[in-house]
Parts: sequence; structure tokens; C-alpha cells
Amino acid sequence: MHGGGSERQMISLLRNLDRDRFEPHLYLIYRAGPLLSEVPEDIPVVSFEERAAGSRLYLPGLNHRRRVHDLASYLKESRAHISYDRTFLMTLIAADAAQRAEVANVSTVVTDPQLGFAPVAGRFQRTKRQLLHRLYSRSTQVLANSEGAARSAEQFYNLPAGLVDVHYNGLDLAAIAEKSSQPLSVDWWTAEADRPVFRIVTAGRLNREKGFHLLVDAVAQLQRQQPQIECRLAILGEGDARAALRDQIDGHQLSQQIQLAGFQQNAPAWYKSADVFVLASFLEGMPNVLLEAMAVRTSVISSNCPSGPAEILDNGRFGQLVPVDDVPALTAALWQQYQQQLLVDDHKKRVEAAHQRVLELFTIASATERLQNIFDHITSRTAS
Repeated sequence: MHGGGSERQMISLLRNLDRDRFEPHLYLIYRAGPLLSEVPEDIPVVSFEERAAGSRLYLPGLNHRRRVHDLASYLKESRAHISYDRTFLMTLIAADAAQRAEVANVSTVVTDPQLGFAPVAGRFQRTKRQLLHRLYSRSTQVLANSEGAARSAEQFYNLPAGLVDVHYNGLDLAAIAEKSSQPLSVDWWTAEADRPVFRIVTAGRLNREKGFHLLVDAVAQLQRQQPQIECRLAILGEGDARAALRDQIDGHQLSQQIQLAGFQQNAPAWYKSADVFVLASFLEGMPNVLLEAMAVRTSVISSNCPSGPAEILDNGRFGQLVPVDDVPALTAALWQQYQQQLLVDDHKKRVEAAHQRVLELFTIASATERLQNIFDHITSRTAS
């Protein structure tokens, strides 16, 4: 339960599922991560590492088979009616286990696999891709969190057209509002200066696919071009790219203006206090962080990457879209945003329109109700 979008979405769904209709259990491979503390207290949490004794014997695929076997056993023990998973790595375990246990399963595609599969799939990618074709084909239902991810998954895994349905992520607006109201006692971020300050925030797992290195270069470029303003960039999150980003920031001599702030439980408070939220990713599914920034009425800039940002922003109506992997375009978008925010009335209208879009399409209440209806339909169908 680390701080990724899928984990956050799972927490929100667990909080909002109707306990009169459902009894959710959470099965993890490892009981770890900062979001564990946010799992509702009434939900049983079990993990493979605690249930299964370690094996000293290593054979290719052995650990995977042990995980599938244990989850299949747990589904039977708990008398589960439905198994629900997110991310293809968990689908490899959960869908297989559910199908072996003859339990209905719903799997969710959370990113465009044409780009997102290879960087995280690890070894035996061809085998995993073939296995996912079989598992998705036999699943009770397959969902994707964007139209682009749904169609891409069908092509990538050689699935029938229309097999994958679209189910948008939902935001827990009450929880976001509560977190965004928390004061930030970070002097570097909140302090005034002898020149106008332009506060930029971004968030996510620190890896290359999120494009943080592009944003660092863009901020450095903007600072050189517009020395009359002081740029401050807060990068929220943890990951393997932290050391490389630190070296890059030091190389630009911007350690006083760009900070790696780490994982932040109150990330919406950072978004709300910023002038703009930036998503510079090479690929996404349906980025929660972009939606959260819109929810707290902060302007947004996003790379036009596959496959969620253009859907969220309606092709640029509710925030700027820039080409992927294009530092000059990102720099220009930042400067344009700085100039636009000086037009206060226009700025308020833009962020309010973006906020209303979130209310219309991306609330956790609507997302949970849609998912509950899917579950109800499946259980009534399997019962008959």
C-alpha cells in the first residue's frame, strides 16, 4: 500500500463501499506502505507474506504459483463472491486465483499497456502477456479507468473489441477538502520573497515514466528566461529516481528552488497552495493527482500522454496540454500559466470550470455506485 494512484483509489473504494451490501476484505502480497494506516478499521487485511512460510527453493515461477495458490485458498476460506483487482501485476495473481477457485473476478486496467507494460513487467514479458490474454479473456468483467486504456488493452492483449469496459476513477472530495485545509508549515514553500514567487507542484512515484526530470529542466529554463520571478517547484513522492533527480537539481544549481518533498499525506494542501499543478508523464491511465488538483481549484498543465489526461481535460478545455517529452513546450506552458493567473477573474472562471468537471464525472460516490452495481449484477447472474 504505497502512495500510488491505484492504492489511493483502492482506499477510497474501501471507505465508500456500502457495508449493508458488501463485506470487503483486503488481500496484499506485502503488508507495507504508508497508506496502510488509511485502510478502514472494519476491513480484514491479510497478506501473502504472513500467511505463507518462505521457501528456500528457487525455481522460475515458483513464488508466483505459491501466491496464486494462497489467494485461491483465501477466497475459499472467506467464502468470497467476487475478486476485484487493480494493475496487471496483481491481475496475474488475483484473476488466476479467482478463476481456479471458481470465484467471479473483476480486473482493472489502470494504464495504457502499449507503453506501461514493459517498464514494470520485469522478466518473462512474453509469457506474462500471453497469460494476461488468457486471464482477461476468462474474467467475469474487465474494466479500464479511461477510454484510451480500454482500447489499448484490447489491442495489446489481443482481446475482442469491446471486451474492456470503461470505469472512471472517483475522488473522495470530502477527504480531499479536509486535507487541503491543513496548514503547511514549510517555510521554503510559503515564505514571501523580494520578487514575485511562482509556486509549482507535482506528485507521483519517482521514476522516469513520470517525467519529473523534464519538469526540472523546464523550471530551470524558465528561471533563466524570467529572472524577475522566483520559481519554486515541490516534487511530492518517493521512488528509485530520487538520487538522479537530486543530482539533476544540484547540476542546475537550483537546490534552493526545487525540493524533493517526499511522500505527503496532505498532498492536496500542497496542490491548493500552488499556482499550478504539473503532470509531465510519458504515460498514465486516469491520473488521480491531476483530478485532485482540479478539485481544489488549482490550474493544471499536463503532458498529452496516453491515455487519461486528454479525457480529463476534454482535449485542453479545462487545463493546458503539452506534447510528451518536450521541455521547451513545457517551459512555454509554465510561463503562459504565470501570465494568465495575473488575470484574476479569468483565472477564477477557468479553475471553477475544471472543478465542476470533477464534480460531474469523477466523484467517488458515483464511481463507487457504478462499481457496486457491477458487483450486484455479477452476483445476481452467478447466483442464478
